[in-house]
Amino acid sequence: MQERILADFGDDAVDLEFSYSERSGRALVRFVPDRMLTERVEEVVANALAIPLLPELSDCRSAALGDELACTLPAHAPGIYEPAELENPFWIVAKKVFNFYTTRLLMPMRLRPYWTAFNVAPLIFEGIRNLFQRKLNVAVLDGAAIGAALAMRDFSTAGTIHLLLDISETLEDWTREKSRKDLASLFAGDGKPVWVLRKGEEVQIPQENVAVGDLVVVRAGARISVDGVVADGTAMVNQSSMTGEPLSVKRGIGKEVFAGTVVEEGKIVILTEGVGDETRFAKIAQVISDSEAMKAEIHGQAIQLADKIVPFSFVLSGVIFVITRNWMQAAAVLMADYSCAIKLSTPLAVRSAMLESAYFGALIKGGKCIEQLSKVDAIVLDKTGTLTRAIPEVVDVCPVNGYSREFILRNAACMEEHFPHPVADAVVRKADEEGLIHDERHAEIEYILAHGISTTLGGKRMILGSRHFVHEDEGIDLDVADAQIKRCTDTGHSTLYMAVDNELAGVIALEDPVRDSAYRFIRRLENMGMRRIIMLTGDGEASARTVASELDIEEFYAQVLPNDKTELVDTLRAEGYTVAMVGDGINDSAALSHAHVGVSMKHGADIAQETCDVMLTSERLDSLIDSMSISGLVMKRIRRNYKFIVASNTLFIGLGIFGFITPAVLALLHNSGTVLTCAYSMRPMLPEQ
Repeated sequence: MQERILADFGDDAVDLEFSYSERSGRALVRFVPDRMLTERVEEVVANALAIPLLPELSDCRSAALGDELACTLPAHAPGIYEPAELENPFWIVAKKVFNFYTTRLLMPMRLRPYWTAFNVAPLIFEGIRNLFQRKLNVAVLDGAAIGAALAMRDFSTAGTIHLLLDISETLEDWTREKSRKDLASLFAGDGKPVWVLRKGEEVQIPQENVAVGDLVVVRAGARISVDGVVADGTAMVNQSSMTGEPLSVKRGIGKEVFAGTVVEEGKIVILTEGVGDETRFAKIAQVISDSEAMKAEIHGQAIQLADKIVPFSFVLSGVIFVITRNWMQAAAVLMADYSCAIKLSTPLAVRSAMLESAYFGALIKGGKCIEQLSKVDAIVLDKTGTLTRAIPEVVDVCPVNGYSREFILRNAACMEEHFPHPVADAVVRKADEEGLIHDERHAEIEYILAHGISTTLGGKRMILGSRHFVHEDEGIDLDVADAQIKRCTDTGHSTLYMAVDNELAGVIALEDPVRDSAYRFIRRLENMGMRRIIMLTGDGEASARTVASELDIEEFYAQVLPNDKTELVDTLRAEGYTVAMVGDGINDSAALSHAHVGVSMKHGADIAQETCDVMLTSERLDSLIDSMSISGLVMKRIRRNYKFIVASNTLFIGLGIFGFITPAVLALLHNSGTVLTCAYSMRPMLPEQ
């Protein structure tokens, strides 16, 4: 939060610049140099934030830039961006084992049973509580196992089981925290102060006090802490943490840079556009952090199946006791359960996959999306902005019916500048290059989805859009422009049509080159076994055929409207395909939501990015391939984990039933297997690039 405040100090009014970071709990106040006002400013800040004055503001300091008061305020609960150092799990286990056996050694023999009963009582009560709630789950199983040991007066086994369950729970928490910390380390800043330009001079300020509009200076070897545009200088920037590409890229004036990337060579000045929680990295991190609300279906199925096994454990234990009359052998069945490892390893595997996919440039919005992505066998690709570079250029402007070239280009730019779309940007850019001033002289703009734009200029209705919109919907005669239209369409160029008062005024031809990586991307999809690869475009037949031919795409459709895209996706779903739709425009949003997996490009419209299930955070089409590979591998890993958990615990139960191992050893093996499964779940799925 940042704002300017006119503070009233009785006879004086002081202009203050106040900024406060909720995440870090730090406030910064800047004002005209006047040391006598410092104490008054402290009082204002303290009263405004409702905190004690002297203790909490004791860390305030004044800086050389005028008077600058930086205060550390009470800390908030640690969040994803403030990862604490994790203790080595070996020492965690060692301390618990040491404390357990030291206590037993030093405690009088008569007190040990009572001490053990006191420690295990919460687990027994938890089992009883679940039983009264008519739940027969793992908590009941654990309580029964410990209760059986106490009933046999085997306090040593009861205490050991409690220790192992405590260690297992602690290590489960550790693995969750490790996953969270890995996420934080990828997306958090390094916490170092940032150099910004103030009145032409470089000044160092805390990272959390950087605001939108600041000019941030970054030199070789430093990490970029903000999202923004290069305002000055040139540098080689390593964007591997954002895009997955190992080679640094050149970034000069006008180019975007992102928080979390590193300047390897050179020096740049960045005009800040996003800070803190508003950076692209922070938003990606938040999506991954919140993703547990979108559990994979296989996760729910595994947990349900695991809980269903619990009653059979009790039945089997009873049968063993009836046959053997041996409490120890009957209790052995209760010492191992299947759901403990499943409940932990599955979400850890999913989260690790999301984190790895984000590293390779594709943000997956939850476990459900991963599961669907692993099954995709039909993909629908929007041409413009997906297979093409999304930076089309105006290559020709053809006026007709007495209108001038300048009139067409100027007014087209005036209408298009309201809409964030690659084609609109191309028209506006061309007008700017030719020095055409496109001031607001028209009435309110009306956007007609996937058709075009309509407005009123000088009492005349003006429209700009596709051939379908202008000719078929509006009924405007295009015969007068046959030669110009043919000249554009025969070369595969896209066309925009402008009409004024039901009369064609001109045609604008645009060229959008195919991405360099598009051909390889299509071939990789084929190699993955994709059954259907379909290209859609709102452009004419000639333009669509040119791109399809260049990329060797056999199935394509031209002059497609939004409802046509949605109908195609629905048709594919009805035919049994698992469909991914890749698009970037407002007109793609409906199809994105209808597909099993909607994929939006980095430059996509806000509604497309909101609707999608997967968002590519870089221009790499291969990021989608990587995310599909990761999704397939993590689903295999989850199924492999499930087989291992069932097989190993069944083996342990069998050994316990036949008396080869004691209940305490069985509990040790079971919990050790859980920890190993979790560690395996967090391993990377793709090799480092």
